[in-house]
Amino acid sequence: MPGGRPVPSVPKVEPRQAENVALGRVLRQLRKDARLTQDALAERAEVPITKLQRIETGDIDADWGTLRRLAYALETSLTEVFRLTEFDHAEEQQQDQGHHRRDQ
Repeated sequence: MPGGRPVPSVPKVEPRQAENVALGRVLRQLRKDARLTQDALAERAEVPITKLQRIETGDIDADWGTLRRLAYALETSLTEVFRLTEFDHAEEQQQDQGHHRRDQ
């Protein structure tokens, strides 16, 4: 207990869920970089807004067709979305390992 205060526990995230969260972060950032609202992207990609919201928060797995439509609407490729997601996910894992080492 640093400083006499309990350290909040971080919930264990399953690998697949962590990948969904990373994908959601990437799609959200690409959307913001394109200066699109969720409504605008959902309309442009022909994806229900609630589905887009749940993908961006990592709550659901995005199917191939949805990812393809989102990438096209964001004027990027699926390859780039996956590359950015892998980078984001790897960076998150490194940060988690660093936190874990400091906590020991």
